[in-house]
Amino acid sequence: MPSVLLAEDEFLIRAVLVDALSDAGITCIEAPTGQDALDVLAADTPLAAVIVDIGLPDMSGEKVIEAAVRDRPDLPIIRCSGASAPAPAMGKKIHVFPKPYSAVELSKFVQSLIPPA
Repeated sequence: MPSVLLAEDEFLIRAVLVDALSDAGITCIEAPTGQDALDVLAADTPLAAVIVDIGLPDMSGEKVIEAAVRDRPDLPIIRCSGASAPAPAMGKKIHVFPKPYSAVELSKFVQSLIPPA
């Protein structure tokens, strides 16, 4: 089963996404803070994608995205934000998913980015 990193500080949002991703056959590694996400990215944990909320409590999700682009350049990254400001251009592997979103729709989108095993 493929694994994705979910950097999201809101427990309820995280729990609903974990369930939706699990239903789609995707394992979720939860990171409630930016530092937790950076730790996962720095480890050799196999990942198929990264989902990042921009409003993390300890740092901007943009820092997590920068680290993912630098350390895992082949991974698709899903940038989630409720802000209306445009996302900075950081590469073709970065996808913007505006909040609020449906957990089922996001999980389907993530599934579409992961090559079949």
